[in-house]
Amino acid sequence: MKPGDVESLKKELSILRQKYDSLEKETGHLRKRYDELKEEYEKLQQYIAGSVQPPRVEYEEAQFIEPGAENDFYTGERKDILLSVLEDALASLKPGSRRRDVVASVIAANGGGEKQRAREKELKAILRGYVSMDASVRTRLQKFGFVINGAGKHYNLVYYGDNRYAYTIAKTAGDGRAGVNAGASIATLVL
Repeated sequence: MKPGDVESLKKELSILRQKYDSLEKETGHLRKRYDELKEEYEKLQQYIAGSVQPPRVEYEEAQFIEPGAENDFYTGERKDILLSVLEDALASLKPGSRRRDVVASVIAANGGGEKQRAREKELKAILRGYVSMDASVRTRLQKFGFVINGAGKHYNLVYYGDNRYAYTIAKTAGDGRAGVNAGASIATLVL
Protein backbone atom coordinates (compact mmCIF):
# COMPACT_ATOMS: atom_id res chain seq x y z
CA MET A 1 0.00 0.00 0.00
CA LYS A 2 1.19 3.44 -0.88
CA PRO A 3 1.12 6.40 1.52
CA GLY A 4 -1.47 8.11 -0.71
CA ASP A 5 -3.74 5.07 -0.42
CA VAL A 6 -3.70 5.32 3.38
CA GLU A 7 -4.73 8.99 3.26
CA SER A 8 -7.49 8.18 0.80
CA LEU A 9 -8.78 5.40 3.05
CA LYS A 10 -8.69 7.72 6.07
CA LYS A 11 -10.80 10.28 4.20
CA GLU A 12 -13.29 7.59 3.15
CA LEU A 13 -13.44 6.31 6.72
CA SER A 14 -14.11 9.85 8.00
CA ILE A 15 -16.92 10.33 5.47
CA LEU A 16 -18.42 6.97 6.39
CA ARG A 17 -18.30 7.86 10.11
CA GLN A 18 -20.14 11.15 9.43
CA LYS A 19 -22.79 9.32 7.42
CA TYR A 20 -23.11 6.71 10.16
CA ASP A 21 -23.53 9.39 12.85
CA SER A 22 -26.13 11.16 10.76
CA LEU A 23 -28.06 7.91 10.22
CA GLU A 24 -27.87 7.09 13.94
CA LYS A 25 -29.35 10.49 14.79
CA GLU A 26 -32.15 10.08 12.24
CA THR A 27 -32.83 6.58 13.51
CA GLY A 28 -33.22 7.94 17.04
CA HIS A 29 -35.79 10.49 15.87
CA LEU A 30 -37.68 7.82 13.94
CA ARG A 31 -37.71 5.48 16.96
CA LYS A 32 -39.11 8.23 19.15
CA ARG A 33 -41.84 9.04 16.60
CA TYR A 34 -42.63 5.33 16.25
CA ASP A 35 -43.09 5.03 20.03
CA GLU A 36 -45.40 8.07 20.06
CA LEU A 37 -47.53 6.68 17.24
CA LYS A 38 -47.63 3.23 18.85
CA GLU A 39 -48.88 4.74 22.13
CA GLU A 40 -51.56 6.73 20.28
CA TYR A 41 -52.59 3.61 18.36
CA GLU A 42 -52.96 1.61 21.59
CA LYS A 43 -55.12 4.35 23.14
CA LEU A 44 -57.36 4.38 20.09
CA GLN A 45 -57.64 0.59 20.18
CA GLN A 46 -58.76 0.80 23.83
CA TYR A 47 -61.28 3.45 22.90
CA ILE A 48 -62.66 1.32 20.06
CA ALA A 49 -62.93 -1.63 22.44
CA GLY A 50 -64.89 0.59 24.84
CA SER A 51 -62.52 0.18 27.76
CA VAL A 52 -61.62 3.85 28.16
CA GLN A 53 -63.22 7.25 27.67
CA PRO A 54 -62.70 8.90 24.32
CA PRO A 55 -59.42 10.79 24.14
CA ARG A 56 -59.68 14.52 24.68
CA VAL A 57 -58.61 16.34 21.57
CA GLU A 58 -56.28 19.24 22.25
CA TYR A 59 -56.99 22.21 20.03
CA GLU A 60 -54.76 25.19 19.48
CA GLU A 61 -57.93 27.24 19.89
CA ALA A 62 -60.72 26.12 22.19
CA GLN A 63 -63.84 25.29 20.22
CA PHE A 64 -66.99 25.92 22.14
CA ILE A 65 -68.99 26.95 19.06
CA GLU A 66 -69.04 25.51 15.58
CA PRO A 67 -66.68 27.42 13.29
CA GLY A 68 -69.15 27.74 10.40
CA ALA A 69 -68.37 27.43 6.72
CA GLU A 70 -65.84 30.25 6.55
CA ASN A 71 -62.16 29.35 6.71
CA ASP A 72 -59.33 31.45 8.09
CA PHE A 73 -57.39 33.43 5.53
CA TYR A 74 -54.54 33.43 8.08
CA THR A 75 -54.10 31.47 11.29
CA GLY A 76 -56.51 32.70 13.94
CA GLU A 77 -58.36 35.17 11.70
CA ARG A 78 -61.85 34.13 12.81
CA LYS A 79 -60.81 34.22 16.44
CA ASP A 80 -59.35 37.73 16.04
CA ILE A 81 -62.52 38.96 14.31
CA LEU A 82 -64.82 37.47 16.94
CA LEU A 83 -62.77 38.82 19.84
CA SER A 84 -62.76 42.26 18.25
CA VAL A 85 -66.55 42.16 17.85
CA LEU A 86 -66.95 40.94 21.43
CA GLU A 87 -64.73 43.72 22.79
CA ASP A 88 -66.77 46.29 20.86
CA ALA A 89 -70.03 44.81 22.14
CA LEU A 90 -68.88 44.61 25.76
CA ALA A 91 -69.44 48.31 26.41
CA SER A 92 -73.08 48.04 25.37
CA LEU A 93 -73.88 45.10 27.65
CA LYS A 94 -75.54 45.75 31.01
CA PRO A 95 -73.06 45.62 33.92
CA GLY A 96 -73.69 42.63 36.19
CA SER A 97 -75.61 40.73 33.50
CA ARG A 98 -74.80 37.15 32.61
CA ARG A 99 -74.21 38.16 28.98
CA ARG A 100 -71.60 40.75 29.96
CA ASP A 101 -69.88 38.35 32.38
CA VAL A 102 -69.66 35.59 29.76
CA VAL A 103 -68.35 37.96 27.07
CA ALA A 104 -65.81 39.50 29.48
CA SER A 105 -64.70 36.00 30.50
CA VAL A 106 -64.15 34.92 26.88
CA ILE A 107 -62.18 38.09 26.14
CA ALA A 108 -60.03 37.65 29.25
CA ALA A 109 -59.41 33.96 28.52
CA ASN A 110 -58.21 34.80 25.02
CA GLY A 111 -55.98 37.75 25.88
CA GLY A 112 -58.32 40.30 24.38
CA GLY A 113 -56.70 43.45 25.70
CA GLU A 114 -53.14 42.31 26.30
CA LYS A 115 -51.71 43.78 23.10
CA GLN A 116 -53.19 47.19 23.86
CA ARG A 117 -51.94 47.15 27.46
CA ALA A 118 -48.44 46.24 26.27
CA ARG A 119 -48.51 49.11 23.77
CA GLU A 120 -49.69 51.54 26.46
CA LYS A 121 -46.84 50.46 28.72
CA GLU A 122 -44.37 50.90 25.85
CA LEU A 123 -45.68 54.40 25.03
CA LYS A 124 -45.45 55.53 28.65
CA ALA A 125 -41.91 54.13 28.89
CA ILE A 126 -40.89 56.14 25.82
CA LEU A 127 -42.17 59.38 27.33
CA ARG A 128 -41.17 58.77 30.97
CA GLY A 129 -38.48 61.29 31.81
CA TYR A 130 -39.15 63.30 28.62
CA VAL A 131 -37.05 66.49 28.61
CA SER A 132 -36.72 67.10 24.88
CA MET A 133 -37.21 65.30 21.57
CA ASP A 134 -33.79 63.70 21.31
CA ALA A 135 -32.97 61.15 18.58
CA SER A 136 -33.82 58.17 20.79
CA VAL A 137 -37.28 59.45 21.75
CA ARG A 138 -38.00 60.52 18.15
CA THR A 139 -37.02 57.12 16.75
CA ARG A 140 -39.02 55.19 19.33
CA LEU A 141 -42.13 57.35 18.79
CA GLN A 142 -41.82 56.91 15.03
CA LYS A 143 -41.52 53.14 15.42
CA PHE A 144 -44.62 53.28 17.61
CA GLY A 145 -46.48 54.89 14.70
CA PHE A 146 -46.21 58.64 15.17
CA VAL A 147 -45.45 61.19 12.49
CA ILE A 148 -43.62 64.05 14.22
CA ASN A 149 -43.88 67.63 13.00
CA GLY A 150 -42.15 70.53 14.75
CA ALA A 151 -43.16 74.17 14.53
CA GLY A 152 -42.48 76.90 17.06
CA LYS A 153 -42.17 75.70 20.63
CA HIS A 154 -44.12 72.46 20.17
CA TYR A 155 -44.12 69.16 18.31
CA ASN A 156 -47.27 67.75 16.80
CA LEU A 157 -47.43 63.95 17.17
CA VAL A 158 -49.85 62.40 14.68
CA TYR A 159 -50.71 58.74 15.19
CA TYR A 160 -50.16 56.85 11.90
CA GLY A 161 -50.57 60.12 10.04
CA ASP A 162 -54.28 60.38 10.98
CA ASN A 163 -54.95 63.95 12.10
CA ARG A 164 -57.85 62.80 14.27
CA TYR A 165 -55.24 61.39 16.64
CA ALA A 166 -52.86 64.30 17.04
CA TYR A 167 -51.20 65.45 20.26
CA THR A 168 -49.13 68.56 20.88
CA ILE A 169 -46.08 68.27 23.14
CA ALA A 170 -43.60 70.95 24.18
CA LYS A 171 -40.16 70.83 22.60
CA THR A 172 -38.70 71.15 26.08
CA ALA A 173 -40.52 69.85 29.14
CA GLY A 174 -41.65 72.37 31.75
CA ASP A 175 -41.30 69.93 34.66
CA GLY A 176 -40.35 66.38 35.54
CA ARG A 177 -43.88 65.02 35.16
CA ALA A 178 -44.47 66.41 31.66
CA GLY A 179 -43.50 63.14 29.96
CA VAL A 180 -45.57 61.00 32.33
CA ASN A 181 -48.60 63.24 31.84
CA ALA A 182 -48.11 63.30 28.07
CA GLY A 183 -47.82 59.50 27.98
CA ALA A 184 -51.08 59.09 29.88
CA SER A 185 -52.92 61.61 27.69
CA ILE A 186 -51.63 60.19 24.43
CA ALA A 187 -52.45 56.63 25.51
CA THR A 188 -56.03 57.73 26.22
CA LEU A 189 -56.21 59.33 22.78
CA VAL A 190 -54.74 56.61 20.59
CA LEU A 191 -55.07 53.29 22.42
